[in-house]
Amino acid sequence: MDFGGELAVLDPSMVFQITNLCGLTGRMKFITADNVASCWFKEGELLYATIDTRRRKIGEVLVEKKMITGRQLEEALEESRSRTKKTRLGNILIEKGHLDFETLVSAIQDQMKEVVYEVLPWNKGQFVFFSGVEPEQEDILLDVRVDHLILEGLKRMDESIRD
Repeated sequence: MDFGGELAVLDPSMVFQITNLCGLTGRMKFITADNVASCWFKEGELLYATIDTRRRKIGEVLVEKKMITGRQLEEALEESRSRTKKTRLGNILIEKGHLDFETLVSAIQDQMKEVVYEVLPWNKGQFVFFSGVEPEQEDILLDVRVDHLILEGLKRMDESIRD
């Protein structure tokens, strides 16, 4: 661990900003009693984000956004299970002509943004930064400024309080 602390002292928006302003490269883990999120940074820019629990799978996201049908998802999942070599679901959907690469990239990037939006309200737990750690085998990365993500997330938090 190279850097860490309590979310009650430094909330996630501050942690994101410090990571960005310091130009850090590595993995930031946000840990609560019931969830863990990981965010990978390169020179302060957010590259990739995952969350352990309550994460919707990419197939569910694609169906929900009407980018593919439920039948197309089932067909791709069946194909995935029948292959001896593990192939990502998105690649199978593209091979079958159900989806184009740009649409897949957009959906995965939206999924990663949602991780950030979910983490921002966390005020209990810890954060831990591991310098130099990169996401493994990920070819679809985020391409959005950290400050824009924070602003959108804080706006969503304000709107949920008003509702």
